[in-house]
Amino acid sequence: MIPPRLTWLLPPPIDPPPVLSGFSPPVATLLARRGIRTDAEAVRFLNAGASDLPPVSLMTDADAALARIDRAVRDGESIAIWGDYDADGMTAVAVWVLALRTLGVEPIRYVPSRLAEGYGLSGDGLRSLAERGVRLVVTCDCGIGNVAEVALARELGMDVVVTDHHVPPAVLPDAVAVVDPHRVDCSYPNPDLTGAGLAFRLATELLVRRGTSAPDLAALAAIGAIADVAPMTGESRAIVRLGLAELATTTHPGLRGLVALAAADPAGPTARDVGFGIVPRLNAAGRIADAELALDLLVASDQTAADALLAELEVVHARRQELTRVAMSRARELAAAASGSHPLALRDDEWPAGLLGLVAGRLADELARPVAAATLVEHEIRGSVRAPADFDVTVGLHACTAHLLQHGGHAAAGGFSVAPDAWDSFVAAFAALTRPLPEDPATTLAQPDQIGVDLVLPARYVTWALLEEIAGLAPFGAGHPDPVLAVTGLTVGDARRVGADSAHLSLRLRKGLETIDGIAFGLAEDRPTPEPGSAIDVLATLESRTFDGEHRLQLRLVDYASADASPLVGRRRAVPEPRPLPVAS
Repeated sequence: MIPPRLTWLLPPPIDPPPVLSGFSPPVATLLARRGIRTDAEAVRFLNAGASDLPPVSLMTDADAALARIDRAVRDGESIAIWGDYDADGMTAVAVWVLALRTLGVEPIRYVPSRLAEGYGLSGDGLRSLAERGVRLVVTCDCGIGNVAEVALARELGMDVVVTDHHVPPAVLPDAVAVVDPHRVDCSYPNPDLTGAGLAFRLATELLVRRGTSAPDLAALAAIGAIADVAPMTGESRAIVRLGLAELATTTHPGLRGLVALAAADPAGPTARDVGFGIVPRLNAAGRIADAELALDLLVASDQTAADALLAELEVVHARRQELTRVAMSRARELAAAASGSHPLALRDDEWPAGLLGLVAGRLADELARPVAAATLVEHEIRGSVRAPADFDVTVGLHACTAHLLQHGGHAAAGGFSVAPDAWDSFVAAFAALTRPLPEDPATTLAQPDQIGVDLVLPARYVTWALLEEIAGLAPFGAGHPDPVLAVTGLTVGDARRVGADSAHLSLRLRKGLETIDGIAFGLAEDRPTPEPGSAIDVLATLESRTFDGEHRLQLRLVDYASADASPLVGRRRAVPEPRPLPVAS
């Protein structure tokens, strides 16, 4: 008997199931559980697109920002686009570059060095731009906290337009315009835009006012939105849908090459392809090499140059994967010594600074607790924080201000720096923060080894028709994840360990006379393998696979359990016992 590895959080039944036109009862139930209960709500959610983008003028300072950029274009002023070294920041810069090229302007691109300058505007960088004759600096995905640096830019004779999506400080920079949907005086209805999403909206509006357009801007913005885990429920969902459509048909040499590497079907790339294939490659450059490598690829117009850049990026990506494996091994060792569920701060001065966000994020997911990962960079300790939804990172770092040199970010992620002699006091202050943060008795705390279930289904419902309906709900992401199905009534036809280290489990599962493939990745060595002929319940997402030209349904297993040890025992409908045959007299 095999028990489940995880705690299955089963949803309460909805009986009778809701009725939505064009949807089977299981998918209608899924949508209802995600707050979509009417045909009108379903149509608007599933068909989100250009018509769902609110007027840019609703953003405070947006018109002032566009007027200043338009004047710079018209007067032939030198424009610099200042970005960040992550995928959201780089795609935001690329959006502006491609848009301004359409207007006949080649802007100066500036992405600071992660180690030498750190995040945001820097004095040295601004001075170098002033020496090159720059008159206007447009920030992407940064700048909201750079009060002193914006003041310096003005002294150097440069105007600054700040476009950012991080939580603003109490005092805003004295810039020509500060566009941030999180400003308290901003009435824009969708504050979930990422840096690239904000660049897309502003740059597109500039082009519209100029009576023109540019390709691939939505594609770049979609990559940034997925990279920064924007919710797939609002404006970012509309941008991602537009962007995935552009990626499917793009002629941009860099984007086309990335899609070819990342997508199982380059003619139909998915948010998953972007999140697990394109984003890590772009981030690899900023994490362990030079962000300019990825940025050069995103703005490349020559196929030969793009191919060379892509090959170089692949080498960097492979190196990043190896460094991440080593860093995560060490992080898990450090975390094992710290029990409890309080916020956890870890430090290893051998960790590359560019991997801190990855380490913190993966450990936060594994432990279901806030994690700060830090390393010594020259004379200060720099760190990144990631956390479950029950902990607002910005609020947490603000509460530790007394121990920090700098900090910033948003609800799910942030960064900070601390003096070496203040590290221990920061660790203690961070660990003392309560959960949930801010306090809210209605908030459910994340727990390790728990997984939410979207639908409980008998195996007979697992069909190609169900897969088609679920695929129609894409793109999936934060706030609208790929549905997790709890499937009962399966029998194991075959089960075997596969992979170089036998780390994966391949199954052939029977439902009546039909079979479904199953795959469980990254299985622990001590996890029992189901016996052929045994009854099994599984937690999985539903997908398709192609092998030797044959298309097959596949369950990507998250967990499994013997039928008699399954959490679904109580949810199975009782089946009447067969009546005994009459005894012949």
